[in-house]
Amino acid sequence: MTLALRWSGIDLKLRERWPGILVAAALALAAGWIAGGLGDPIARNPVLVSMLLGLLLGNVFACPASLRPGLDFTKRYLLRTGIVLLGFRITVTLLSDLGLAPIMIAAVELAVVLLLVRWVAVHLFRLDPQLALLVAVGSSVCGAAAILSVASMDKGRERHAGVAIALITLAGTVALLLYPIGFLAGCMPGLDERGFGITVGASIFEQAQVYGASFAVSEGALNIATLVKLSKVVMLIPLLLVLGVMQRRQAVGEARGRVPVPWFVLAFLAVLLFNSVVTVHPQVRATILQGDQFLFLMVMIALGLTTPLKPLVGSGGLRLVAAGIFALLTSAAVAYVLVRANQGTSAVVPSAAASSIPSGQGARLFNAVGCAKCHVPSLRGINGDVPLYSDLLLHDMGSALDDKITQGQASGAEWRTTPLIGTRLRDRYLHDGRAASLRDAVLEHGGEGEIVRRRFFELDEDEQKAVFAFVASL
Repeated sequence: MTLALRWSGIDLKLRERWPGILVAAALALAAGWIAGGLGDPIARNPVLVSMLLGLLLGNVFACPASLRPGLDFTKRYLLRTGIVLLGFRITVTLLSDLGLAPIMIAAVELAVVLLLVRWVAVHLFRLDPQLALLVAVGSSVCGAAAILSVASMDKGRERHAGVAIALITLAGTVALLLYPIGFLAGCMPGLDERGFGITVGASIFEQAQVYGASFAVSEGALNIATLVKLSKVVMLIPLLLVLGVMQRRQAVGEARGRVPVPWFVLAFLAVLLFNSVVTVHPQVRATILQGDQFLFLMVMIALGLTTPLKPLVGSGGLRLVAAGIFALLTSAAVAYVLVRANQGTSAVVPSAAASSIPSGQGARLFNAVGCAKCHVPSLRGINGDVPLYSDLLLHDMGSALDDKITQGQASGAEWRTTPLIGTRLRDRYLHDGRAASLRDAVLEHGGEGEIVRRRFFELDEDEQKAVFAFVASL
């Protein structure tokens, strides 16, 4: 009898959740279709489009109560599933290459933003101290998860949780939009893709928003941002312990509940280790990562649908919005300054590849737009530098070059960088000679090469001709 009741309870929960899950999935498909039809590279970010679509529909039309269980399930459990599957993008090698500096940056950023945002929210914007604490925690640690964890420790805070989550979600959406635009427009001087990934992971509030902002730039930025952000999620545990001790000492409210353990972070690390030890078939890995991205689209839809903006007006109005803007700007500024300071203290030794780039406008532009990141001018050999204009590594070049043929561990879209030395002797280009002109060859670049392709076609016509002339001279 007990077993039957238990199964009936599970069946009831499933029936309650399916409508919301299906709506999130359907709207995620629509967002992906909309993003694919947009012309601007930033607008083509399906994660951003999903968030904006969810916010639009959720605030124009009231979200039906029947969808809430499924949307809440999506925001909580499907988000964590998506985070765990991100482990298939990362290996122990990348984790060790990351080093301790980005983790220390995240820790310092957390402490500075937490203290500064709370103080300003209370003393300058005159917000309720409990609401100010939730806004500060959400902006300094990990968004809604941190807010709910801190709110659950005191009855007096719980009534502010909904407003704080709405504010932080909205502010994080602005960051999701502006960070990639600012980076690609050159408004973050001194940051490469690694520095951008650290900045995003340390400063943007929600994990799903971190995914969207870094994904818009490159897979490398996404991997680094994910590791940095998850380090901040783990930092929530000692923060909750400290807040619990302070609360007991001050005898404020009623302390209750246990400190939540983010088990999904441990699952993420387990998948990361599995991905480092076991060779996953490229097509299987590609399918997993595509499914993972779709989960994040569903999460962004669910976040948007369940984030009403009206409560922000009635819970402090302009003062609350100003606090959200301050939290957004402070988080971004502190992370950027820390990343730049870390880069400044690191010893920089010019590589042979960098020093061997010839002078001239075409060569300078070739390096400036990022072509030299993969088409490395020279590699170190046992008898000195070897000029190749290739790193001889495999890169995901996107769907345009995907021939659906798997060779070893390389999927159909992964190609070894073609050496450019000897280009002046060729009349066909790319690895298989499919491109009749250098312009056609550049147009074929997608995947990891898409960001460089965008930068190249942002050059004016004379600058593009200078780059073509330089490559044709090799």
